[in-house]
Amino acid sequence: MRAKRTLFRGATILTMDDALEDLAPGDLLVEDDRIAAIGPSLAVDDAEIVDASGMVMCPGFVDTHRHTWQTPLHGVRTDWNLLDYMTYIRGMYCISYDPEDAELANRVGALEALDSGITTLVDHSHLQLSEAHSDALAEGFLSSGIRGIHCYGTYRNLAFRPGEPAQRLPELLGEVNGPLNEWHRRNAARVRQKYFADDSARVRFGIASREFETLSEAGSMLDELRWARTLAPARISIHVGMSANEPLDVVRALHEAGEIGPDLLFVHGNHLPDEVLRMVIDGGASISSAIEIEMTYGAWPVVERFTSMGGRSSLGIDATIDFGGDMFGQMRALLNTWRLERSLRNPLRMTRKVHQKKVLEIATVRAAEAIGLGEITGSLVPGKKADLLLMRTDGIGQAPMWDPYAAIVSYGHASLVDTVMVDGCFAKRRGQLVGIDWPAVRASLQRSKENIQRRFSLVPEQPIRARWTQGFRIEIAD
Repeated sequence: MRAKRTLFRGATILTMDDALEDLAPGDLLVEDDRIAAIGPSLAVDDAEIVDASGMVMCPGFVDTHRHTWQTPLHGVRTDWNLLDYMTYIRGMYCISYDPEDAELANRVGALEALDSGITTLVDHSHLQLSEAHSDALAEGFLSSGIRGIHCYGTYRNLAFRPGEPAQRLPELLGEVNGPLNEWHRRNAARVRQKYFADDSARVRFGIASREFETLSEAGSMLDELRWARTLAPARISIHVGMSANEPLDVVRALHEAGEIGPDLLFVHGNHLPDEVLRMVIDGGASISSAIEIEMTYGAWPVVERFTSMGGRSSLGIDATIDFGGDMFGQMRALLNTWRLERSLRNPLRMTRKVHQKKVLEIATVRAAEAIGLGEITGSLVPGKKADLLLMRTDGIGQAPMWDPYAAIVSYGHASLVDTVMVDGCFAKRRGQLVGIDWPAVRASLQRSKENIQRRFSLVPEQPIRARWTQGFRIEIAD
């Protein structure tokens, strides 16, 4: 059977590959699920032609950290600190979801990512409340068409259901930080086999760990990590360094045990000192930074320090309860904080600014490398998967275009993304998601929101807030 062929003609092509030059304009040919050729003017017969003139093409963005299940909570609060987030989201909202809410959240959250040009997503999925929830989360993510790693979350959610007597809470809260239970061991293995048995598939299996930094000693963490590796996850996603006074120094403990490896994706790391960042680098692990939300919680992004030491940085949106689920906001926040940090370090001397190309690299090719997918995605190279986006540059506020990197990083937004392709298939075309009845989806989200909101109102707040205050050793200021 003849390969399906699509020819994108006349785009400004940013390959994000050191061995290939950018083209302005250029053509790119897709055959089936892969990039077949790139050149200034390709002679191709029997291909669907996509007129990409006046647009910029780049690899699809790679989001290396998102709690996709939180999609129905857009804007639930925009002025929280870390304690508020842990109390409301991790303690209260998460136990207010039914399986159908979980499926819808993961499907629409991945579609939200695709709509803005994100073609690969690492889903840190700590909503594993029951087998039905786990199935719904996996099915929702898979059905969206996005590429990624679905990281099964081993966090022990409260075994409390909205409306139950509050007297049960103290005992249940005491169980949250217990050792990894047998149910998670069985359920994670079941999910791995049922949905993610193929390690070369578009969506691969990962593990999202518990909040190791709240533990009092490293033994339980090491036991869980060694168990996780028996499932051969593509990545193990681990929150670290979210506050300055955490009970367990996770990275140091892993380093001393000889357990840091390329399969570890540390998330945040804002409060890690340089000597600990060196342990991450020496072990071959990487760090995902969620710039906007980290700054909201009063933390300075670690990207400048980490990359200057030779570390492999990437970007994640994290939680869409605070900000939009697109990469454009993260890239601009990174660009400006990076420039500010350099200026503050040398206040009496003008420093060379970070160029937008460096930021786009971190959002594409470097991120793909950080999660072990650099051989198949993250740059526009013949032989790699056809994961790409086209962004318009002809609108007010964009035209005329001088610098295509600036057009994406400094001026881009989701509504300018005209076309998105994943695995050689169109996910978005002519500014619209393909095959999606948005009014119907929006109505489903509204019903889900109302159900979640009703259940949330039945969950007592204070015992849960006290638990997280103790877990992260957070001091409450007047």
